[in-house]
Amino acid sequence: MRSLYYVTVMFLLLPSFAEADFFWVALLAKESGLKEQRLLATTKLDNLTTPLKKAWKEGYAITDISHSPRRWSVVLSKGTAAKRQMYVHRRIMHEFQDVVNRYEKKGYALSNVENGVGAWVAVFQKGGKIEGTELVVVRDAKTLRYEIKREQERGMKLIDVEAAEGYWTAVFARKAPFKAQSYALAEDKEHLEKIIAKKWKEGYSLQSLEYGNNLWFALFCERDKPRQETYVLSGKYGKYRRLIDKYWQKGYRITDLAEARK
Repeated sequence: MRSLYYVTVMFLLLPSFAEADFFWVALLAKESGLKEQRLLATTKLDNLTTPLKKAWKEGYAITDISHSPRRWSVVLSKGTAAKRQMYVHRRIMHEFQDVVNRYEKKGYALSNVENGVGAWVAVFQKGGKIEGTELVVVRDAKTLRYEIKREQERGMKLIDVEAAEGYWTAVFARKAPFKAQSYALAEDKEHLEKIIAKKWKEGYSLQSLEYGNNLWFALFCERDKPRQETYVLSGKYGKYRRLIDKYWQKGYRITDLAEARK
């Protein structure tokens, strides 16, 4: 498949975060290298087993997994170059860390971490664009900043961040399709909007968004070629899905999912 591109982001639209108690967010991009996509939703984590096995046989791979009230959402994509995938979940953090370490020693890369209804979920893969992953778990944003700085000084790239149950988890990789990276923490959506607009104008890609522990975490990166990016959000799930469908028809692909109450 084509390599993921570096972004000098071509700013199309900066939507305004709607006032809502809870809302869903999807980041989308053109020229992402991703091809056909599906968005799988189910109420229980265990219900993912059968549809995921079917999707894997059809050539899809998990490119994101996310939890919101009464719903697990999985983005399935073609064009990832991942040759094999699997996922595991544990409820106790030290058990989760142990199983992650075990699969990484077997040569799997940790591509995504998500928490929902007390379960920590890890998605692993062989093949694809990331290699040599490590999971870092801390208790506060200050320590997270320190760990990010330490890992970046070692040449590691930040792949994914998840905040839940008083933890911050961060996935780093020795090899990833990014150049420089930048991140920001914001206490509210208004501040976050300003950060995104500024970083897009500077030529960064919005790699991912995460909300947890009462903070927004926005991760940005530079890529090798420009691509067009936007995001959609809604406090109504039906409208949210219609917006995603609209952008799919325009050639955009989901690059990250997020949910928030702030």
